[in-house]
Amino acid sequence: MFGKCTMIKPFGIIVFLAWLGLMPIARSFAAAPFISLQVDRSTVPDGRCVVVTATVRTAAGKPVSGLKLQALVNGRAWCAAERTLPSGVAHLLLPLPLVGVNAITVRGGGGVSQPVTVQVRRRRFKIKTDPHHLIGMEYETWFGPGYAQWGHEEAEPILGRYSSLDPRVLRQQTLWFNEMGINFVELDWTNNLTAPFPDAPARECIASNKVLFKLYSHMRQHPKIVFLMGPEHNNWLNHSTPYTGPWFEDQLNYIYTHFINKPAYQNMYLHYKGKPLLLLYLNGPRSSHPPKVHDPRFTIRYVGAWLQFTREQRYGVWSWYDQKATPTFYHGRPEALTVACGFPAVHSPGQGLNNWLGAGAGGKNYGRTYRTQWRVADHYLPRFLFLCQWNEFEPPDQYNVNLSNDMEPTVMTQAGSHRPSGWGFFYMDLTRSEIRRYHRLIKARGK
Repeated sequence: MFGKCTMIKPFGIIVFLAWLGLMPIARSFAAAPFISLQVDRSTVPDGRCVVVTATVRTAAGKPVSGLKLQALVNGRAWCAAERTLPSGVAHLLLPLPLVGVNAITVRGGGGVSQPVTVQVRRRRFKIKTDPHHLIGMEYETWFGPGYAQWGHEEAEPILGRYSSLDPRVLRQQTLWFNEMGINFVELDWTNNLTAPFPDAPARECIASNKVLFKLYSHMRQHPKIVFLMGPEHNNWLNHSTPYTGPWFEDQLNYIYTHFINKPAYQNMYLHYKGKPLLLLYLNGPRSSHPPKVHDPRFTIRYVGAWLQFTREQRYGVWSWYDQKATPTFYHGRPEALTVACGFPAVHSPGQGLNNWLGAGAGGKNYGRTYRTQWRVADHYLPRFLFLCQWNEFEPPDQYNVNLSNDMEPTVMTQAGSHRPSGWGFFYMDLTRSEIRRYHRLIKARGK
């Protein structure tokens, strides 16, 4: 249109934009900070972290303090944002799950850095798989636009306020599971039956699990999968209360057809006693016999909570978490046991108060609770050892950094930060250490 291109000086751009009535945009353009980047390494195994150091200065060379910076990897926002210190510097911790060249940029205040590149190479994990001693992680995949909402989490994940529909997130979490030595993940579908299937929570689970199963079909190493379902109407009080119904059957049939028995996913699901293992949650602490749900397609086990209080292990019930790790036996041998890094009390201290505030609650206490419960696992060496838990991040199920049972790596914030400080990689590292020690103990005992 203009015939040929000419170089316009910045002053000329501002004058031209002012003539068009776009001076606010011109001022924003002129005031955009300069962001420079350094990265601590140029090559990493997949799932490992790089530290990106961003330095932000004005055009006059002055440091920009308190500016919120967001990292982008290959053009897409990734991980939690950080703010610059008074020096104008911010450090962003980025795990990189995608193999190949990763181009990293940082944006903030209208400015965008030049990219730095990191080569990510595939690695092979040494995961101990003992069919008589399997270790599983309780895992939530319901974060997204339709169900679990961010904004009240007790700490912010390293991955930021992520979506379970993002395959990068699921891949990174899976790489962490592989690194710890997790054999299977327990997918939580317990809150899906307050309306005819599929309601909004069920649709969220369906969508994210489609992403997860497809992802696993392309990964060489990943945990097996087992589903945890809840009762119809999310309400089961005792053995006289109906557990199943048309909504329950619709959901179970969907899970079986689209995930468990789908040919492309045949080797992904956890089997027990020759059939897919199905876990049925009893909707909290209950003391009566579990329901009698029969389905010849599955090996069924029931899951409760606070077994030392309800004593449901008498009926073969497994646990979601316990104040004291309590085994469930089958034919005289320990079949299942759950260790938790924290747990709420059975009862709240008063009406409208959170169970985490009750006298029987156990906080993380810098790993003491978790280590104590692992010592019980050392004694019994159960067939299935469950770890409670990876990533719920939702009140009232979590209360604060200590009164919580989440373990996914979180941001560690500096003093005066607007967000609660987390626990970093402490519980992931502790889990990896405990799993390695656990397998050494099994070998030493000849179990």
